[in-house]
Formats: sequence, C-alpha cells, structure tokens
Amino acid sequence: MKIKLPISLVVFLLLAILHSPTEISGNNEKPSLTFNKNGSFKIVQFTDLHCGPILDKATANLMKKVIEEEKADLVILTGDLIDKKCRTKKDIKNSIEAIALIMEKNKVPWCIVFGNHDDEMGLMSKEEMMDLYRSFPHNISSHGPKDISGIGNYNLLVRNSKTNKPIFNIYLLDSGSYGPKEIGGYGWINFSQIQWYRELSEELRKEHRSPMPSLMFTHIPLPEFKNLWNSGRAQGNRNKKECPPKINSGLFASLLEMKDVKGIFVGHDHTNDYIGDYYGIKLGYCPATGYRGYGLQNYGRAARVFFIREEYPDNFETWIVKD
Repeated sequence: MKIKLPISLVVFLLLAILHSPTEISGNNEKPSLTFNKNGSFKIVQFTDLHCGPILDKATANLMKKVIEEEKADLVILTGDLIDKKCRTKKDIKNSIEAIALIMEKNKVPWCIVFGNHDDEMGLMSKEEMMDLYRSFPHNISSHGPKDISGIGNYNLLVRNSKTNKPIFNIYLLDSGSYGPKEIGGYGWINFSQIQWYRELSEELRKEHRSPMPSLMFTHIPLPEFKNLWNSGRAQGNRNKKECPPKINSGLFASLLEMKDVKGIFVGHDHTNDYIGDYYGIKLGYCPATGYRGYGLQNYGRAARVFFIREEYPDNFETWIVKD
C-alpha cells in the first residue's frame, strides 16, 4: 500500500533537510555534544602523534591518562596522526584503529583534522582515511562539503544542557599539506574554505541572534602566530621557529570581521606551546603528543585542555598537560 504525504509536509521536510548545514550528516546514532548538568564542557586536544606502523605505548598511555584525569567531553586530534612510517594500507588501518580504540574504550566523542603528513605516502586518500575514522561509533568527524578545498572542513555544535539549543560552536579546517612547487612551504586555508566559514558563521549568527561563540582547530599555524610572538604578547615556549605557509590567505581577517571565533589552535610545530591574544582572538599551540615525532630533551609530550562554561561561552580557559 502506497502512502501519500501532503504536499505541505513534503515541502517542510525538504526545507528542514536543506536548512541543516550546521549538523553533521550520517549516522543518527553518533553522539551529540551537550554541556554537562553542572554547566561545563571540556575539550582535550591531541596532535602530531606520528603513529606508525603501530601506536607506541608511551603515546597511548599519555592519551589515556589525560582523557581520564581531565574527564574529557570531546577529544580533537589536530593532524599528523600517522606519517611515512606507515608503509602499507594495513599499517595505516592498524594505526588508525589503535588511535581510535583509546577514545572508543572511554566512550568519549572524538574528531580529527588532517595534517601535512597523514597522506604523504599516497597509500590511502584522505577520503578513505576519513571513512575509516568515521566507522568508529564515537567518531563525529565529517568529510565536509565536496565543493571546497580539503577533506574534513566541518563544524560541531554544543547544546545547552537545559534547552538543548546550540550555544557554542567548533570549526575544524583542513590546512592542506604543501604549497605548489613554484611557491614551496606548507599549505594554507584557501578562499573556498574561508567563504564556507563566512557563510556558516553568518547563518549561525542569524539563528543565535548574535555571533555564536566558537573555537577553531586546524593543523598548520597561520602567519599571524609569528606576528603574535614578535609582538611580545605571547605566553609560553617557542622552542622552534614557526612553520606557517608562505602565503597569507586572509583567514584571520575574516575571523576579525565575523566576530565569532574566540581562539584558533594548531599543532605542527612540536615543541611550541605558547598562547596569546592577537587583536581579541587567542592564538595557541598544542605541543606534540606523540613520542615518535621529533622533540627536545627535557621537553615532555603533551595535550591542551579547554574548559568552557555554559553561562559564559564567550570566555574559555585553556592549559597544557605534559607527561
């Protein structure tokens, strides 16, 4: 028996689908993000694991310890999770599974962005790797729009504990790998991604009736990180010269104009952990979490923790946890 739906209901459902760019598509059973009953939400950032062909015990133990002790509500991994030590597809799959199981065993939502090393061997595309990450029940990453640069440009909403209304937002962007040969250096957030961010930011502003407080995560630092350090306003360690792209594509200018992003946080430069206010936006590093990438003697591997209060989502606290 065929059931005919009223035309008005069909139109309503189509509009509801089309007007949901801020939600992650896919499995409805994926966990959603909501402030705790006490009005808090805690994010743990790990970066630069450089895993392969297995996840070493020291890195795994550090991740487990931080997740459990900080009682993370969300884990964000900001790139270079694997590298050229993975020499086969099986190595990649084994490494990703080992990384995933840390969050899965703790039943904590988690997501990723790619770094410049993740697909450097050309054994598995970012699309394939993202499919693999998303296959885990608690992973809430997304491929993102197909018509813009990169894989893994998406956002996550955190809802009010009482009203279930979104009141906080997290942007995740693919900063690419390397610049073209004629330019060199590292990749950058390009115009299509910036345009996507601006459109989404404006849409959220209309729904929220003001700029929705947000954090942004990517792998490669913006050129403004170097400017921040040179200004003398940063706090923390700069053990390595910044490695931003040679091209400034203008993302930071858009952040200033849209007025929603309160901080942008990266990895990439393993032994930097500084943070500072740059024209009203916090710029900060998470130092490398993985023991199999380069480091410095007497400088421990680490994670960065973020604490957001439901009552004041515009303000957030952040700190480094070292081994």
